[in-house]
Amino acid sequence: MKYPVKLLTLLACAATALAGSAALAQAPSFPTKPIRIIVPYAAGGLVELMARSVGPFLTESMGQAVVVETRPGGSAIIGMQACATSAPDGHTLCLAVADALSYNPALFSDLPFNADTDFAPVINMGLSNNLLVANAKAPFNNYKEMIAHAKANPGKLNWATWGAASLPDLYLQWIKRSAGVDIAGIPYKGAGQANPAVISGEADITYMGFGVSAPLIKAGKMKPIVAVGTRRSSFMPSLSTLGEEGGDPGLQGYFAMYAPGKTPKPIVDRLNAELARAIRTPKMLEFYKTYTLEHVDNTADQFAQFARADRENALKVFRSIGITPSKAPQ
Repeated sequence: MKYPVKLLTLLACAATALAGSAALAQAPSFPTKPIRIIVPYAAGGLVELMARSVGPFLTESMGQAVVVETRPGGSAIIGMQACATSAPDGHTLCLAVADALSYNPALFSDLPFNADTDFAPVINMGLSNNLLVANAKAPFNNYKEMIAHAKANPGKLNWATWGAASLPDLYLQWIKRSAGVDIAGIPYKGAGQANPAVISGEADITYMGFGVSAPLIKAGKMKPIVAVGTRRSSFMPSLSTLGEEGGDPGLQGYFAMYAPGKTPKPIVDRLNAELARAIRTPKMLEFYKTYTLEHVDNTADQFAQFARADRENALKVFRSIGITPSKAPQ
């Protein structure tokens, strides 16, 4: 028996609606309590500031308080493990940069978590524009002079990192090998400690975002050395890039929000949508402008693909410069 096309269309729409209703019925109620965002770095850095800035928007849109908890140490491993072992119900998230899950799996042989299965990628919240900066009294003013000084004074320059496998540490290792220099790395628990160390002269050099460094450079507390990457930044177009000066490893700086693995997909997608809206609000747009961050429009699935590709690229880069997995810091 043939049915009228109009009737078939109505039946199809009804079936779709019923399927959608069933999916919603199966999705767990969320959120039902405060949401915790774990930051695996020391207080005072840009990652913590981003978490605290976006928190109020989530509170307003989701009707639950947002609590930011810093869990620094172990090259972001301590905080990320706390996130991975939390209940996969969407009430615990972690906000980290690339070192946490793009680099650590290639650098450490005994991580207490699996980057592919113990985390649910939620959203790439933005890309950073970075540079190397030096103490204002450093005896060099640009990258070529820094390398020349390091060669003339092996082991005497100090480079502040955020711990082993952090972006500052990886750029230190890349430059040491590619330029053939001996620069000592000093591990701190995050940018909140590394940046003041360079300002005071306790360390000579560090890796920093343009937005964070701009007022310090303007105040004469630091000097810019070279932009990270291959494209000159619009924020300081006169500053040459590491790509121009001898080659850049292509390690991207990004801010990533994750949930514990096995968090239900409807919750992950809800979090992605809420965060995507939050970072487009006027106050967050001003935040991104102040700290020279770039927005990324991405679904949870798109971010998962990006994170996987970035992890694979990192492994190739590390192998090319002779970095092999070692025991993870405690």
